[in-house]
Amino acid sequence: MKTINVKKQFVKKNFLTFFCAFVLPTLLLGAVMVWLSWREASEDIGRRMENSLNLVEDHLDGLTGESKGVNVYIESSSLTSGLSRMMNSRDIQYPEMISIRHFSAFINSVVNSDSAADSIYIYLPNSINRVYTSAMNFVFLDSLTDREWVEMLVDGEKEQWITKRNKNDYSFEKPREVITVFCKFHNFAGGSAVNYSAADISRIYDSMMFYENQSVIITDDSGRILMHNAALQEAEAAALNDRINAGANSGSFIMTADYPEYGLHIITSVPKGTLYSIAMQNARVTILITLMIAVVTIILAYGLSLKSYRQLNQVVTLFDYADKKQPLPQVEYNNRDMYSQILHNIIRIFIENNYLQVQLSERKYRLQTAQLQALQYQINPHFLYNTLQTINYEILSLTAGRQTQANSMVENLSDIMRFSLESGDSMVSLKEEIENCRKYIRIQQARYDNGFQVVWDVEDMLLSNMVLRLILQPIVENSIVHGVKSRESGGKIKITVRSRGSGMEIRVCDNGGGIGKERLQRIRENFHSQEVEYTADHIGLQNCCHRLVLAYSEESELHIRSKMGMGTLVYFSIPL
Repeated sequence: MKTINVKKQFVKKNFLTFFCAFVLPTLLLGAVMVWLSWREASEDIGRRMENSLNLVEDHLDGLTGESKGVNVYIESSSLTSGLSRMMNSRDIQYPEMISIRHFSAFINSVVNSDSAADSIYIYLPNSINRVYTSAMNFVFLDSLTDREWVEMLVDGEKEQWITKRNKNDYSFEKPREVITVFCKFHNFAGGSAVNYSAADISRIYDSMMFYENQSVIITDDSGRILMHNAALQEAEAAALNDRINAGANSGSFIMTADYPEYGLHIITSVPKGTLYSIAMQNARVTILITLMIAVVTIILAYGLSLKSYRQLNQVVTLFDYADKKQPLPQVEYNNRDMYSQILHNIIRIFIENNYLQVQLSERKYRLQTAQLQALQYQINPHFLYNTLQTINYEILSLTAGRQTQANSMVENLSDIMRFSLESGDSMVSLKEEIENCRKYIRIQQARYDNGFQVVWDVEDMLLSNMVLRLILQPIVENSIVHGVKSRESGGKIKITVRSRGSGMEIRVCDNGGGIGKERLQRIRENFHSQEVEYTADHIGLQNCCHRLVLAYSEESELHIRSKMGMGTLVYFSIPL
């Protein structure tokens, strides 16, 4: 009965020691990691949603700035009186025709500079009911299918406002939604109306979203929805607006911002499930790993406690035999185990008390040798164990058990290397080539802290066509390294793939610093050179040009246009 009590007490005490030393810190570390993961997810939500609002505000600044620019251009010059005279006269003189050409060139440059811009209307009160449009210049209002804007401009009480309306250029055409920015003249009657495609603006807003299922809506003072991102359907946008106004949208994170100059309200919303999906996944993995470590530690602690008790019980039994002067039982000796060494010492003491001093000395010498060897064997596993444990803790402290940007960069780089070294046909689908290029762009954006933006404009029906492997990435790399990288901010690259006759045309355009005339001429000459100059000056473009000519024909060679301070355009055509 006494032995059983001792066993229970020893195992219980030893188990609690192991539990407090290993299991409790593991559970505490897991709880801290889960809490940190949730806190970081919450902070990241606020930053990303605020960035979305800022991007939308910047886009609105661009829309309203173009309208103001048109009015300032007209009012700051002598154009107003000339436009009024031309609108009131059926006959236009030659000097006025020259003015119209300059004015039309300016208006068309405003329309063409924005991919979402649809048209610009200008109205000045006149006796023959004439207006100016970017598409048809001076026309009679009755000849236009879209003419409600004049009444809206004249009857408007504000100096400037934004509204959504339906527009069709021809009677047989199906009406389409446009966003119209109205801006009245300050010193004259009348004003301008700049129309933007609502569908194009919605697609632009899609690119500003950071989360899956993230929505953005823009409403006026009356609560009417003017704009929203393309991923959000009209019915969904209306339902979201109603829930927000009623304060019942508890299932989503919502952030708002005002655009007071035009009386607009910007609202972005993301479902909580989408935002916390990554955090929940990290938390589940962390909890699972923590529980596994805890269970393994508990099993090891209990097993070690039982083993320690059995070894200690052998020590007590040997002491009993030695005390009674009885022959000691045979005990297995393990020089890596502390208790085994204790048992060996007990045997040594017993033998020393029963044999000659010479034998005793010999045993002592052998014991010293065995102790040194045991100490050496003991140090090696402890050293390796402690080192591996330290490395493990360092990895956990650095990664915190979650996917980081460094992991994404390594994965993208691995995919790019596998794509470039992959054996087989040198031709791949346009979709595969674009996906590889996107991974390269994400690495570069991480390197330059998202200092530039890439816009894709690709016809879906062309994605299955076959192109040369790695024909797009060197051109994009050229735009980044020699173009937008030199800009401090606002760098933009637009990649367009369009069908042209029996082939397709690929264009890569950037708004970088551009290329000087002499350097541009030298690059074009290198395109036709048979020897590649191994320098850092657009070597990728020369290589791409040679590959295109060899794979297709000289009609597919690379073309480059550039202007200092404006940017560079590289394009080529290949047969379908």
